[in-house]
Amino acid sequence: MVSILIPAFNAGPWIRQCVESALAQTYAATEILVVDDGSTDDTLEIVRSFGSRVRVIPGAHAGGNAARNRLLELSSGEWLQYLDADDYLLPGKIAAQMECAAKNPGLDLIYSPVILREEATGSEHLLEMSEEADLPLHFIRWGQLNTNGFLWRRASVLKVGGWKEDQPACQEHELLLRMIEAGMIEAGMREAGHRFQLVNRPGAVYRFHHAPSVSRQNPLRTVQLQAGLLSRLEEYLKRQKALTPVHRKALYITRMQAARTAWKTDPALAKTLAAQAKSTGAWWVSSSPALPLNFQILTRFVGFEASERLAARRRPMVVTEPGNAGI
Repeated sequence: MVSILIPAFNAGPWIRQCVESALAQTYAATEILVVDDGSTDDTLEIVRSFGSRVRVIPGAHAGGNAARNRLLELSSGEWLQYLDADDYLLPGKIAAQMECAAKNPGLDLIYSPVILREEATGSEHLLEMSEEADLPLHFIRWGQLNTNGFLWRRASVLKVGGWKEDQPACQEHELLLRMIEAGMIEAGMREAGHRFQLVNRPGAVYRFHHAPSVSRQNPLRTVQLQAGLLSRLEEYLKRQKALTPVHRKALYITRMQAARTAWKTDPALAKTLAAQAKSTGAWWVSSSPALPLNFQILTRFVGFEASERLAARRRPMVVTEPGNAGI
């Protein structure tokens, strides 16, 4: 059994397609639960229109992670598919991941890439994952991991304490990090209690739109949360003697991108992030739009702060949202 768990709050424009995508899964052994987190629009009415095919649990507004924990409590499946109410699944998503689970007994987390849909333009692109990358590397690269792409073993989520209800952003990364920190053996970055496997085919569509969210309302706060989680992961990998040059380079890239995001709003935080990036080594980067070659060369000669000041004189900085491709 797979429980498809949908926390919903004022999701009227999207919730019908979300639920329909859950009902359209080619894997038959599913249940669909929706916790309405105190919506004031027509979300609850739309979900109830699906009748007995969907179990609906109304409640007062308590926040996304509280709703996820309520769904965790009420679920009966061995596996959990969390699905944000403004996103949707592709029909074969759960079937592909459950096929992997059947072939690999003992897995505790299966993850897949998602498609990013820009609602303003209707354009879509795949947030690609590499077969050669381990889960910590995907974590460091950050934007590739998305709530809708995971399939969690219920017992494993319970083991690490469920969702952290006071985590305002980066929620799936925070839960995932606790699973990684629970312990890991060297062979394939898998450990006795939590084993992770990639199914490298897109399974869900993540909508990027301009409805209010913590990340969009306070992007600097999201950068700070991301920085803290990355530092925790780095320290864990060091303790396990599992921090590779590939991890170090990825940390450098992600932190430098975050530093550039933070620069205009909080230069002190930006300088801290740039210093953290440099602590893992100064790497040449060819794949990040946020780190063009001329900026990298300039940073080598005059440092991060001076490079940003010089860059600001030439053109306005383009800031993208943390957690999306490129940060």
